[in-house]
Amino acid sequence: MQRPVIRLLPVVALLLAAGALWIWADRMLPKAEDAALQVLGPQECDLNDGPCSARLWSGGTVEVGIAPVPVVGLQPLLLDVAFSAQDPDWIEIDLVGVEMFMGHHRPRLERVGPGAYRGEVTLPVCVSDRMTWAATVLPEGRTEQAEFQFRFTSRR
Repeated sequence: MQRPVIRLLPVVALLLAAGALWIWADRMLPKAEDAALQVLGPQECDLNDGPCSARLWSGGTVEVGIAPVPVVGLQPLLLDVAFSAQDPDWIEIDLVGVEMFMGHHRPRLERVGPGAYRGEVTLPVCVSDRMTWAATVLPEGRTEQAEFQFRFTSRR
């Protein structure tokens, strides 16, 4: 009776590995809906040097700032986002490690004025000296309304 169970173990392990690979690919590989997402990388504007701004495809601009600089892991950071033509009640920032998965971080930024938002986040520390973060701006937490992603580096 034990032999059929032992024979099924490799099949179960293979199915589990395929499921894990599917989940990893879904989270890490670019999706079709991300094609319309504007990305402002550290080479265009380094948030460690000051706020960055970009023109949105839907009209208006967005400006992003972070303090204190330089950005260091395990230190509370203040995020500021300002829209010139949008005014949702609140926004979220979906933070994802670019070089490696660093957990889920999605701080909510509260409205502090017309089109202006502020919130706090503490980034985990990475084993390498520098870590690149992709931060997608989500008006009222809706991923389908995301138009803008900024990337910045943190230091250990």
